[in-house]
Amino acid sequence: MSLDGIDQESYSKYRVNGNLETVMAGIRNVSLERQRLNSPMKLELQFLVNRFNEHQIAQAESFAREVKASLRLKSMQVIEGHDAGEWMPSAGKFARYETSGGRFTIKNPMPSRCLRLWLNPVITWDGKVLPCCFDKDAEYEMGNLRSETFREIWHGNKFRKFRLKVLSDRKSIPICRNCTSGMRNVEF
Repeated sequence: MSLDGIDQESYSKYRVNGNLETVMAGIRNVSLERQRLNSPMKLELQFLVNRFNEHQIAQAESFAREVKASLRLKSMQVIEGHDAGEWMPSAGKFARYETSGGRFTIKNPMPSRCLRLWLNPVITWDGKVLPCCFDKDAEYEMGNLRSETFREIWHGNKFRKFRLKVLSDRKSIPICRNCTSGMRNVEF
């Protein structure tokens, strides 16, 4: 579950129009039900570290303990041209990028592999099946559940070719150039 701030101001900087109270109440409810049912389900809170919330990490850790969840601190993905520098955390260890000449590049080398393609497909509200969550604009639609089964899409030629392209030349795929799958030092 995403928890990208511990007060409304920092939370809504990234989750525009989001309501932190609603999110925290939802997290507490899931935690309580998990305990009530004695469920083995893991509860993980994801905290995207940015300039507006980096000072709240200790508070996020405290909240995670309160709800008996693990806390995953993640470096934040930014999109060039969207005031990217404004979001970069001042603590360099939490920054995903290096800057040079006003351009942002991922600090770590990009391996030609990606587990997301076998573990984390995305299904959009309108039935599109995307290779992963980094395809934010649904540019790489693998198929649509309105006309095919998930199994047909998952094992289909389009998905197979896309996976092979990632394994042979990941850097050539625009959505992959901002992805951290397989990289080190992006989660803390």
